[in-house]
Amino acid sequence: MEFSCKLFIFVLLLPIIARCSADSIFQECSKNITVGTNNLLQDNINHAFFGLIAATTYYGFATSSYGIGQDTIYGLTRCRGDISRLACSACILEATNKIRTICPFSAEARIWYEYCFIHYDSNNFLGQSDTSYTNRWFSSPVATDPADFNQAVEGLMREVKVAAATKDDKFGRGERNLLKSNMTIYGMAQCTRDLQESACNQCLEKASETIFGPCKSRLGCYVINTSCVLRYEINNFLLGHTAPSPAPSPVAYAPTSP
Repeated sequence: MEFSCKLFIFVLLLPIIARCSADSIFQECSKNITVGTNNLLQDNINHAFFGLIAATTYYGFATSSYGIGQDTIYGLTRCRGDISRLACSACILEATNKIRTICPFSAEARIWYEYCFIHYDSNNFLGQSDTSYTNRWFSSPVATDPADFNQAVEGLMREVKVAAATKDDKFGRGERNLLKSNMTIYGMAQCTRDLQESACNQCLEKASETIFGPCKSRLGCYVINTSCVLRYEINNFLLGHTAPSPAPSPVAYAPTSP
């Protein structure tokens, strides 16, 4: 496992994200393919990405599969719900290029950026809540009034989780003002749009264990896993929100004979 930034525990999240936004936050390669033994699987991975990239640019999310039988590759892409289509497209293109570079012989791979995520696998994972490969980042500073702060975080996380689970775009955002501390807490939750409400809830509840465990009283916390993201901090990391496009139908197709 590889982290792109190693200083995250010393400062609030926003400056770290700004420095890392041009690079991935985390990536994982698995199911190694022996070089030269399965060129068909490699080709199917590349073809699956062709279907994903165009759809993601328009919808902010896409699923795809390519191949026949055991050589089928399943793919998923997700952009953060508050970014523009242009930013989404740029992020997905960068992520695609990097994941194929760093995982050239993997039948499964994941890559997280600040604004987008890609996952592909030779097993069909679509529609399933996956909390594997969970990672967290949190700030060193803690709240001066922990009781008030934690109560606000709990209310905010509950609000954004409900929005993410129930909305079509699976993205929730919100904020809480703390008058005594003279600060605002900003939060977001997001699931991949292949998940039903119950599966999204399951993923976010798992992420909440970190929010209300190791991150308790911290001024910022960011939890990522395969199927969802949960985050809060006192810096406004959220961007202008645009109305989501309707979710696309899954792209599923098989290679044709020449």
